[in-house]
Amino acid sequence: MFKEDENIGEIRQIIIITDGKSNIGISPIEAARQANKFGIVVSTIGIIGQDGDGNESDIEEVEGIAKAGGGLCEYTHLENLGMTVQVMTQKTAQKTIEQIVTRQLKSIIGVDINNLEPKSRFKIVDFIENFGDSINLKCAVILDTSGSMGSKLDTAKSSLIELLQSLNSRRGEGKIAVIKYPGYNDEAASVVCNFTDSKELLQNRLSSMRAGGGTPTGPAIEKACQLIMESNKYRQEEDNSKVQTKELSEGSEIIENYYV
Repeated sequence: MFKEDENIGEIRQIIIITDGKSNIGISPIEAARQANKFGIVVSTIGIIGQDGDGNESDIEEVEGIAKAGGGLCEYTHLENLGMTVQVMTQKTAQKTIEQIVTRQLKSIIGVDINNLEPKSRFKIVDFIENFGDSINLKCAVILDTSGSMGSKLDTAKSSLIELLQSLNSRRGEGKIAVIKYPGYNDEAASVVCNFTDSKELLQNRLSSMRAGGGTPTGPAIEKACQLIMESNKYRQEEDNSKVQTKELSEGSEIIENYYV
């Protein structure tokens, strides 16, 4: 049985897609560190320009955000963005599960997964890969819509549709939300689409996005973290209500240690 603070009933992650450095608001590295304290993994995808070069400070920030958020960092050319987002999502989920399983193994038998004999290690790795496809996944994508993203925005939108289609093909429930930064009406960041598994709804919400303005990455991470925590709270309340209703109608007992 997994401990309450290491529940793996649902993987919660943030993926930031950007082509530049933050220049407004709280440090995105600090915001990512705070998100990770709430069990939210923050990963980053940096879009590489046609010349293949990136500003050194931009690269340091993108890598620093992922490190502070306990996530992964990838760089990609625009034409490969769709596949990169999908692979990033899968890798992040598997990494999170592996970390939890490793900690649990060490607490139970005192051995790290890497120190198990080959046959046992293979079984654990196989379990992680299979379980990763069946676990529920909630992914908040933070999309840089600053002025420099103008010519890249349509491709970025398409990559999000492809990501949702990929999640819908999994055994576990997969939903994505989209936050843009800068946001609407002078907001630092705005929720474009709340968590959904509907391709039609996501397409409709993405159609309203336009590029322009600065790059408040830190506030966008805070917005995404808040959205995930609120959705988790509503899910918990909904599940608790279902359990209580079932108990009243069938006289069943509430299962102890019930986790979302």
